[in-house]
Order: sequence, then C-alpha cells, then structure tokens
Amino acid sequence: MVHEKVYEEQMHHKTAELPIALHRLEYPEGTDILFYLHWHQEFEFLVVTGGYIEFTIEDRTYTLSPNDCVFINSNFYHSARASAKSKCSFFAVDFSYEFLIENLNTHFAREYIRPVLNGNIIFPEMVRGKAAPPDSWQAQAIGHLQDINCCPEDALAVHELMIKTRIYQVWELFYIHAVCNNKQSTMELMEKNRLKPVLDFIRENYSYEITLSELSELLPMSEGQFCRVFKDVMRLSPFQYLMRYRIMQSCSLLIETDKKIGEIANLSGFNNISYYNRVFYKIIHCTPKQYRLYYNE
Repeated sequence: MVHEKVYEEQMHHKTAELPIALHRLEYPEGTDILFYLHWHQEFEFLVVTGGYIEFTIEDRTYTLSPNDCVFINSNFYHSARASAKSKCSFFAVDFSYEFLIENLNTHFAREYIRPVLNGNIIFPEMVRGKAAPPDSWQAQAIGHLQDINCCPEDALAVHELMIKTRIYQVWELFYIHAVCNNKQSTMELMEKNRLKPVLDFIRENYSYEITLSELSELLPMSEGQFCRVFKDVMRLSPFQYLMRYRIMQSCSLLIETDKKIGEIANLSGFNNISYYNRVFYKIIHCTPKQYRLYYNE
C-alpha cells in the first residue's frame, strides 16, 4: 500500500556503526496497548516469546502465540496490544536495507531488496512457529532470529558477522516463499503516478478545508470516477485517507511540541476538537492525551 508517511516512530533502530537494532520487551498482566499505531523506515522481524498478542499491520490483524513471527515491511503502519490484557513478551530485530546492501542500484538490490520495498514481492507477513515442523522453513527462519536474540542488545557490533549471516538466511527463506504481487500491474503503477498531484496537494494543504471537487479536478475526472480510482490504488477512500493523514500529522505535533490539543487539532485540519478526538480514537485507539503521555513518559 502506498502512503505519504507523516508520523515516524521516535525510537532509533540503528546506529551509525551498525544499521540494525535488537529490542526485548516484556509487559505485565493487565497491560492493554503494547504500542500505538506508528511506522518506521526499517524492516522488522518480531517474534513472540510469551503470552498472546494482537498485532495489526495496516488493515490486517493477527493473533500471535509464543514462537510466532511477523514481518513488517518498511514504512508500514503497525500497532500491538495484549490479548485479554495477559502478560506477554517479544523480541524485535529492526534493520535498514543498508544492513543488507548499501547501494539500491546494484543487481542484488534490484533483484532482492527493491521488489520488497515497492510491493512487487510480498513476504509472508505472519509465520506460525509453534506448529511448524522442526525442519520447515518457518522453524529455520525463527531459529535464525532466535540466534540473533542471544546477542546482547548493546553489543551487536561484536557479533556483526553472525547477525548479518542470519539476516541473509532469514531473508532468503522469506524471499523463496514470497509471492509476486500480480495486482501491481503496469496500469496500477500508472494510476499511482497519476494520483501523485492529489497526494502532493493533500500533503501541502491538509490543515485547510479540502473538498472532493478540488481533488478530482486535479486529474481531472468526475468525482465518482476519482473515488473509484483512488480507492482501488490507495485501499482507502479519499476522505479516509485525508482523515488518516491529518491524524498521523497530529501525532507528531503531540510528541514533538507542547502545543495544546485544541491547537493541534486546528493545525491538523480539524475545526472541532470533539470531532478530532473521535476520529483520533477511531484510528489510533486512544485519546490524544493518552497518546502524548505514552510517548513522552
């Protein structure tokens, strides 16, 4: 899914020395939200080590058990909550494409990295580990990730050779079992390029009132045809996309500034704070105040 990304997670997933990070997190019983909707540029493999987690990637939700794994592509929105507020834990390996290869113009990158980034190749998004036979590719991939999890979080550079080897092995297994996105046709790519003026207009004017008529005239096409094309390409209606864009923009203001929530709502394109609160809760699953407290605590 194509996005104009607005709120990027503040946690750093890499260092100048090594573009990869390992995170181990545990949550006590009674915890609901593990992390709210966010995105980051790095790829991520996450493996559940205890309890049960409801994990959402874009508009898809998976219930994960111990030893299950999810792959989150670069720039994909994702969030997680504990199932039934049970005690749970996981580890996550986050890395940028530079960890695999620095130059995206090489043959290797054109063959194995760029197709994943642009959606022409779709990796399995969720892998069941517990039910997988020991010699299955799923068990092998999770085993490689568990090898990485044995490393100290603050001393990954010492184990760089092993970690890079394991990441390549995992990448190969996911690549072999990936599917080609036949929907990503030449026609769809043309439609995405055709929508660029609309997406640019939204990015530059989201804080003002935007009408369907204004957007459709940018192409130009009838409002009905525009809505059909937009939803086919973006998987959201123009109105849904605009609301989500405004909310994600407000998320960065909630974290990075001390502006009042009413002011942030207005700067994000909402002239009614009650409506802003309702839309925010519908998309992020918490109030703006809760969101600010969570990421600033």
